[in-house]
Amino acid sequence: MSAPALSTWISSPVPPLGGAAVVPGDAAIAARALVLAALAVGESRVTGAPAGLETLAQALRALGAHLERMGEGAWRIHGVGVGGLRQAPGLLDVGPDGVAFALLAGLLSTQEGETFLTTSHPAAAAFLKAALPPLSRMGAAFTPAGDGLGAAHPPLLVRGTARPVPVDHRPLAPVACEVKSALLLAALNTAGRTTVVEDSPTADHTERLLRQFGAAVTARHQPDGAWAVSVDGQRELRPARVAVPGDASLVGAALVAAALRSGPGVALSHVGVNEHRIALFAVLRDMGADLTAQDQPVGEGEPVADLRLQPQARPLRGVEVAAASLSAAELALVAVAASCAGGTTVLRELTPRLARTVPPLVAALGACGVTASAATDVLTITGGGGPPRGGATVGVDADLAPAFLALGTAAAHPVAVRADLDPAAARLLNALGAAITRG
Repeated sequence: MSAPALSTWISSPVPPLGGAAVVPGDAAIAARALVLAALAVGESRVTGAPAGLETLAQALRALGAHLERMGEGAWRIHGVGVGGLRQAPGLLDVGPDGVAFALLAGLLSTQEGETFLTTSHPAAAAFLKAALPPLSRMGAAFTPAGDGLGAAHPPLLVRGTARPVPVDHRPLAPVACEVKSALLLAALNTAGRTTVVEDSPTADHTERLLRQFGAAVTARHQPDGAWAVSVDGQRELRPARVAVPGDASLVGAALVAAALRSGPGVALSHVGVNEHRIALFAVLRDMGADLTAQDQPVGEGEPVADLRLQPQARPLRGVEVAAASLSAAELALVAVAASCAGGTTVLRELTPRLARTVPPLVAALGACGVTASAATDVLTITGGGGPPRGGATVGVDADLAPAFLALGTAAAHPVAVRADLDPAAARLLNALGAAITRG
């Protein structure tokens, strides 16, 4: 597996951000929509999709589905039915698209035949460690690179089973929603009920789309408070029309950048506001940001809203945050907002997953002149009531990078970010007045 392509992005100080911008579609939702459309019987349409899906589309074509681009962000898909995929003639390489890799790995596990699948995404090994054991229990067999399942990495030979069996799976530790998605897709071609139990619910994009395509999906609380999601398999999917919402992950950096200083405010329309993706919004409101969301009717699809960040009369303020519900990207964005706030911000209850991101986050904040410190499960940032000096080059992973682009727009000196960054994050900030260039 090749290393991610690192680039340097330079974010220079500008006047306060403001204005209206179109948010690119959510790639994770769009990928799921294309995959499910490829399994439906009939013609589906997907609109609002971001760029970068052609690699997944090529993989689905190699498996027998017909996908056609109809213009910017629009796709027409003729599916082959559940269980109707053919064996791909060669290697399916989805490049850096880790979501596509996860979805296809699950889907192919219960499709008879052998397929070679690979990705360059750095989290692929962690996905395989969590997903291959339950998929193997369903009857699939795998030959990954590496030394056994504990150190498996792509490329991966998937030997799909012709007689899959349903499973009940409860991971021993919290895992990404892509593991749940892989199992739910494998369940589609499996007779009986497959159930995935999570101690804390992860994003439910797959479940929502499965319902939209007519799958038999149920979700319920367990007596012990856990969350169980089940799919009754071997039912045909119906075609659907999916309007992909704007990516909430990209929106976070834009809102924080606009909130760092008093400015004209920003307006962002048709943004996905799935409850599992917007913990940042509540924190910004607690810090004093005037952020409103006007819900839009969407039927059975993803919840969508038009967001408005109003001009602020005073700087953000320090707060105490129960951080367990934040993603790594949101943790970094809260830290950057706190660096420009008045007073101290304390983020408590850091999960082990978040705690792993804290050392590089604290180091990058310190390089930009921010006072930050960490204990076992606590991160503390002391704000100066205004932007810090910046003027540093920080090397961070893709989750943390957008936060430092936001910081660079307000800091006294430019911030250079070296990361495997989605260019859409920079384009959205630039549309609101940022000056971010690729070095």
